[in-house]
Order: sequence, then structure tokens, then C-alpha cells
Amino acid sequence: MKFDFGEVLGKTWKIGWNHKILWVWQIMPGLFSILIMPFLILGNPGFAMLLPEPLNRLANETWGVMALMGLTFILIIPIMFMSIAAQVTTTYGALQVEKGAEKLAFRGLFNESIPYFWRVTGLYAIFSGAWIFLMFAFMAVTVLAAIPTAGLAMICMMPLFLLFTPIFIVAYSVLELAQAAIIADDMGTLAALSHGWKIFRANVLGVTVLMMTLYFALSMLSSIFIFPIMLPIMMIPPAMESQGSFNSLMVVPLFILFPIIFFAMYVVQGILMVFFQSAWAVAYLRLTKQKEEAPVIIEANA
Repeated sequence: MKFDFGEVLGKTWKIGWNHKILWVWQIMPGLFSILIMPFLILGNPGFAMLLPEPLNRLANETWGVMALMGLTFILIIPIMFMSIAAQVTTTYGALQVEKGAEKLAFRGLFNESIPYFWRVTGLYAIFSGAWIFLMFAFMAVTVLAAIPTAGLAMICMMPLFLLFTPIFIVAYSVLELAQAAIIADDMGTLAALSHGWKIFRANVLGVTVLMMTLYFALSMLSSIFIFPIMLPIMMIPPAMESQGSFNSLMVVPLFILFPIIFFAMYVVQGILMVFFQSAWAVAYLRLTKQKEEAPVIIEANA
């Protein structure tokens, strides 16, 4: 490992804990998504049919379902942009702290990170497009192989899904390094991708261990906090079964309890994402700093 793993995690903790304004940026996309939750419920025929009159009529009205689905899709677009903005501002803020900034301002983070927004958006578009294409190609090959074998090939190919785990680790690591390169070194999208790949190849072990540690550690912490939060949702099906049917009292959990629960979930996930993004920003600086500080050996003329 070519960087001090403990030092990176220690610095990450200080950034995430001492600069809670970054928490706000990471939580904002989740808070906005709560606003579209009623449309998701009403636009889903399975949910809509359970609602009391006259709300359940939407399940039988094609125009109503289509309108709600269209409105939901329109509202998802700003959420996607807000999520990218949260990643940019968090990475930018962590890099500024590493450069000596003692205090981060909400508006200052937004204004100063704008120049990097579209380049990072392009980075996520490339990553998402490549991942969707890979999954679609795999599913297409699986379906084509299953047709002449009566589904036997599909069963045999299912274990190959495990191969997507190392691919995901490599791709996500390169994505995070490229994002840090765009913001820290003002690189273009494609140049940052190439630079992130070079850093990964030169530090395969360290970067892979960092990704797996962050991913599994934060996933476990997220589960510890989110599982108790999800308990009220788990109690809804037994409550419906005991009642024998859906009654008007169930509207309260759907439209009041659900937003509260998801608000708590987004808060937990937002805080954990601050530590995740900060760790990659710190790691990028450590990995690139080593290269810059490498001694230059000048050979004497014969």
C-alpha cells in the first residue's frame, strides 16, 4: 500500500465531523425526493388500488397514472442534478480543508464548485451509460442463450453475475479518482478518467482495499441505523392483514409516516456519504503527492 491508510481515515473523520455543512449538501437531494413520494405512491397502481375513495380511482384511469408518472420523471431530473452537485461540493470542500481552509460556507461551496459541475456530470453520464450497456449486453446474451436451451443456459449463467462485483469495484474506484482529479487539478472529463485509471493501476492494492473498506464499513453502519427506522414500514403488512382490508387509517402511514422515515434514512446516508467522498479526496491528494515529491535523479555527464 503506497499511502498511510490510517492517516487517510483519520483525516477523513476530521473533515466529516468538523465541517457539518457538507452534511447539508449530501442530505438535500434526499429531502427533495421526499416531495415526489406522494406522486410515486399515487402513480403506482399497486398502491393506488389500496387507497380509499376517491384516490383509488387513479388506478383505473390511464391518463391519471400516465400524468403522475410523467410528473415523477420530470421531478427526478433535478434530483439527479442535485445529487451530482452534492458530490462536487463535498469533494471540493474536502480538498479545500486539505489545502488549509478552516471554515466552509454553504454558498461559497456552491459558487466555487460550479465550474466543475458539468464535467463531473459528464463523468457520471459515461459511467452510468457504460454500466447500463454492460448489464443490457449481459442480459441480452443470457436471453438469447436461454431460448434454444429452454432456460437452462440462463440458470448456468446466473453465477456469472458475481463477475460484476470486481468490475464495479474497479469502475467505481476510477470514477472517484477521476472526480477528484477534475476538482483538484482542473482536468477535463476524459483526461480525468485516463488519469484516474493510471492512478488505479499504479496503486491497485491500496485503492481496492480503500474502496472495499469504505463500502462495507459504511454499508454496515447504514444498516445499523436504517434497520430500526424501517421497522414501522415492516409492520404495515401485518397490520393490513389483521384488518382484513385497507382502511382510511392506513393513509396516515403512507403520507405522513413514510416521509418521516425516509427523511431519517436520507440523513443517515447523507452523513455517511460525506465521509465516503472525503476519503477519496484525501486519498487522491496522497497518491498524487507521492508522484510530485518523488526525487528527480540527474545523471552526470560522462
